[in-house]
Amino acid sequence: MNTVIHILRFTVRILAFVLALVFVLPFVIFGILLAKLFRNHDTNEFILVYWSRLMCFICGLKVYVHGQKPASPVLLVANHVSWLDIPIIHSLMLAGFVAKSEIKYWPIIGWVTMVGDTLFLKRGNAESRRGVLNQIKQRLNAGRSVAIFPEGTVTDGSYLRTFHRQLIHAAVQTETPILPVAIKFLNQDGSRNDQVAFLNDEFFLTHVWRILSLPNSVVEIHCGELVTDFEAGARAVTLQSRTYIEQELLKNGYMSAPNQA
Repeated sequence: MNTVIHILRFTVRILAFVLALVFVLPFVIFGILLAKLFRNHDTNEFILVYWSRLMCFICGLKVYVHGQKPASPVLLVANHVSWLDIPIIHSLMLAGFVAKSEIKYWPIIGWVTMVGDTLFLKRGNAESRRGVLNQIKQRLNAGRSVAIFPEGTVTDGSYLRTFHRQLIHAAVQTETPILPVAIKFLNQDGSRNDQVAFLNDEFFLTHVWRILSLPNSVVEIHCGELVTDFEAGARAVTLQSRTYIEQELLKNGYMSAPNQA
């Protein structure tokens, strides 16, 4: 019986995924481009939020939000386990992400990120980092939220890496509130779901295929209090943000790791 349920669930999801890509995604991209053309931020956010919620639903993710969604623009900082973190955060609010430049060449995700206000960073390139930092400051000054993963890469979800503070300087210099967000993938019993991360450096499409075959998973978005102590400097606000996220993750099977922000 379990095998039948597994096959049926996977079949329904893969069909829904393909149908969403073929029939819904083109309208999503067109709608976002049209909203940008007419500078209609609300329509842009509406389209991206509901597309992201559809993706989460198809992937079997039940997303619950804890804490207050900010009304004002923020620099959102979050832990990073999977590409799913992007639609999960976008199911909450529109925030242009900073992502590694390779993502723009990924199928599906790359198409959406290129129209979804994403800033692409070449890792290890100081000039690229300076350019992205300036773009973040411009967006924050224009009243637009930006999201970053300060760990700089995904983990297997069992621990929290060092938070790098280079891009967080943008929030300090523009005095934009920082919103720490803990993303928790949980099994039905509340334990950490260790199946959502990239396993053994698997390819993106392989990972998507595996995600669609997994049982339903609960995702909790925990929004912390806004960090606004800018006079303390980038290092202090980075540590404060990381501390909140780490404390939330430790409640569900994550391990503590030294921080060197």
